[in-house]
Amino acid sequence: MSASPRTARTRSSAPRSGPTAAQSRPELRVSTEKTQHPVTFHERIRQAVTGDSPRRMRVFHFVCALVFLAASLVGSLVLRTQMVEDSFAITETQQSIGRLTQDIQERQTKLDSLQASLPNKAQKLGMVPGTDSLTIDLDGYDAAGNAAKGNK
Repeated sequence: MSASPRTARTRSSAPRSGPTAAQSRPELRVSTEKTQHPVTFHERIRQAVTGDSPRRMRVFHFVCALVFLAASLVGSLVLRTQMVEDSFAITETQQSIGRLTQDIQERQTKLDSLQASLPNKAQKLGMVPGTDSLTIDLDGYDAAGNAAKGNK
């Protein structure tokens, strides 16, 4: 029993003409040339950035992502540390302000009590309060002008 070759039936009525896909492909050849590998560090970096192969590009992108993540982590740790230091400095300053305010209030209370006891101490020493106060206004006084008028 011999089998007949299978054929695909198409609905189009146009006959097949022209080259087939197998005929239009170029012929493959084995190359004996050796590729040059980059010698210097700069050439290797340039080759990694330009991406001669997809695998190298994936590795390059992965390394870039790791560097970015590490830099972000270090940056956030530095900022957090600085914020904690600033918080301690603010707390110390607020405590210092509270102590100084308390000292001012204590001294103001002491001053008020001394001023209140001043009239009693003055009376014990035999002093009497003044009746009228006298002020002298020297705004219009000219010592050189008065001496010149007196000589003429």
